[in-house]
Amino acid sequence: MEKPLNFRFELPRPPVGPLVEVSSQEMEKLLLKKLEESENNPTQALWQLALFYKQIRQNGKALTRLQQLMPLLPEPEERARCVLTMGQTMEQTGNYAAAAGYYKQALALEPMHTWTWYFVNNNLGFSLNILERFAEAEPYCRRAIETDANRPDAYKNLGLSLSGQGQYRQAAQCYVAATQVNAADPSAFHLLTDLLKRHPELEYDFEAAAICCRKAVETAARKVQAMKPVVHRGWKKHVILFRAKVWAMFRRLWTGSPSATVGSRF
Repeated sequence: MEKPLNFRFELPRPPVGPLVEVSSQEMEKLLLKKLEESENNPTQALWQLALFYKQIRQNGKALTRLQQLMPLLPEPEERARCVLTMGQTMEQTGNYAAAAGYYKQALALEPMHTWTWYFVNNNLGFSLNILERFAEAEPYCRRAIETDANRPDAYKNLGLSLSGQGQYRQAAQCYVAATQVNAADPSAFHLLTDLLKRHPELEYDFEAAAICCRKAVETAARKVQAMKPVVHRGWKKHVILFRAKVWAMFRRLWTGSPSATVGSRF
């Protein structure tokens, strides 16, 4: 009798405070002002601005800010994370060869933090897969899994690497494992479904696993939808922002403590 499959869901964290919709222009203005005000110690402001530009896919601006940031980072760990972000920025432009180059630079800095080491290896494996250098990608994907076996991305990328090398059964096992790790991410299940369509000789062995994966993905999707936060727009947004500014002013005047936090979405 086969061992039953276990699945877990990594659900999004609810925002702290009310969530308001802010345009990219408004957010850029706020972050540039913060950078101007932090002239003596701009590290954190540059980080936030670079990540913002990366998020809205203004990749040239993101890369410029990251390059400005690098000389300000004293620790190899921080520099590795900055170079990792440069690689992610190149991924967004479709320049996977440049992205792989940045990831290899980050590896050379030997970051010790689990998060950084995982994503440098995982993203390098992903970029090499896109470049169809599947055998070269495989050890980086395996190293990422060894670093953190509770994330789905490296299992998916290992599956793509193995599939590219003709190891279809092992690839299917990786896609099942990725779905088990986080069924809230349906991409591994879609890869599994596509693989089984292209290789029907595997359907019998993976039919039960595919059904379990589908049910887990559907259950996770319902949970994610139920937890979707309310985003305030229009006059409600302005009322919430005004209250936050007033509350922040009183806190600074009477206690000197940090201002209240309002979530944003753009």
